[in-house]
Amino acid sequence: MSGFFDGLSADEVSERLAREVEQAQQRAAAASAVRAEIEAVRERVSSPRRELSVVVDASGRLLDVAMTDDALRLSPAALGRLLVETAGRAQQAAGARAGRIAADAFGEDDPAVAHLRGEIDARAPKPDGIEYR
Repeated sequence: MSGFFDGLSADEVSERLAREVEQAQQRAAAASAVRAEIEAVRERVSSPRRELSVVVDASGRLLDVAMTDDALRLSPAALGRLLVETAGRAQQAAGARAGRIAADAFGEDDPAVAHLRGEIDARAPKPDGIEYR
C-alpha cells in the first residue's frame, strides 16, 4: 500500500503540503464569497395576470407580497392558491440562481454543488393534492 508521501523528498513533501494548504484556503475563501452571494439572492415573481408579486430569498423564505385590487377581487381560496403557486415559482427561481452561483464558483461536478442542488430540490414545492375552488 503506497502512501501520499512515498518516494518524495522532504522538500517535495513540504511543497506539496504548501500547495494543498493554499488550495484549501482558496476554496474556503471562495466558499465564503459564494455563501454571501447566495444569501443576497432575492427573486421577485409575479402571477401570470400580475395580480400579485412575491419576493423570496435563496432559502425560499417569503420576504414580500404585493397585491393589486384585482387580487383582492379573487375568492379567498383562489387568492391563497395564487399566492402559494407564485411563491413556489419564486422559490424555484431563487434556488436555480443559487445553484448557478455555486456551479460558477466550483464547477458543475463539484460535490458541494450537488449537495446544494439536492437541498434546493428537497425544499421545492410539492403538489399537495388539495383542490381549490
